[in-house]
Amino acid sequence: MVRSTLAFVTFFIAFAALASAALDWDAFATYDSFAKLSQEHAMELIGERLSPMGTGTIPPRESFVTVAIDGAAGSGKTSTARAVAERFGYAFASTGEHYRTLARLLIDCAIGPDDANAVRRKVMSLSPSTIFRGRCAHMAIDNKIPSEESLRNGEINGAVCNYAAIAELRNFLHRYQRQLPAAAMAAGFRGIVLEGRDMTSTVFPDATVKVHLQADLAQREKRRAAEGVDDNIVERDRLDSAQLGRAKGVWCIDGTNLSLDEVVELIAKRIETAVKSD
Repeated sequence: MVRSTLAFVTFFIAFAALASAALDWDAFATYDSFAKLSQEHAMELIGERLSPMGTGTIPPRESFVTVAIDGAAGSGKTSTARAVAERFGYAFASTGEHYRTLARLLIDCAIGPDDANAVRRKVMSLSPSTIFRGRCAHMAIDNKIPSEESLRNGEINGAVCNYAAIAELRNFLHRYQRQLPAAAMAAGFRGIVLEGRDMTSTVFPDATVKVHLQADLAQREKRRAAEGVDDNIVERDRLDSAQLGRAKGVWCIDGTNLSLDEVVELIAKRIETAVKSD
């Protein structure tokens, strides 16, 4: 009886999320993992997905807020986006983690960034799902999230930009990332803050609020060092330049001489204004 009840609850939540968010069939990959979960993992995942708002109520689509933040390496995207999400009770997604997750997977499969065809075949065989831990949305492959240590080390730092330069890999992640607002709605959040490459220019050009963060080179190098990241900022800028096009309506903030709290306050006021105008 317990087993059949769990199976029904799992199926019902997946179905309700799809129906309420009015997703197209390509979005089914986001929820497809429900059908494959063990009972224990199903209960764990259901709890994680519904816990942020307590009721799991999906808000009306027109009231949902999407905040897209991009900028160069070390400009403060992640810390800013996380703080903004915390302030408003929104979900948070670091899309750089998605690139690192695929880089980790491809390296473990002995597929290098110089073999674009093999990269394309591998990523197109994947069906990523989304797991919320607290307010953080993580991309899972086979219902597993890589450890932080496996994603943030010299090997990944040196390889991730080369993988990200492959158009098929970027397009694959763009399709996945565009479903994250619907996943956040299904989990009961009123909004989501996403940070990373392509966010304002390609993935969410119609976001409620679009922000491009800037900072001078010295400040960005200092921040990366404080984070324990040993990548070369100048080289990252060169590799990232093609993915940092600026879309119409993007608000630029130079945070070189601003504290994190000051940057968050500026963005918060812009969000409040946008929400009131709706």
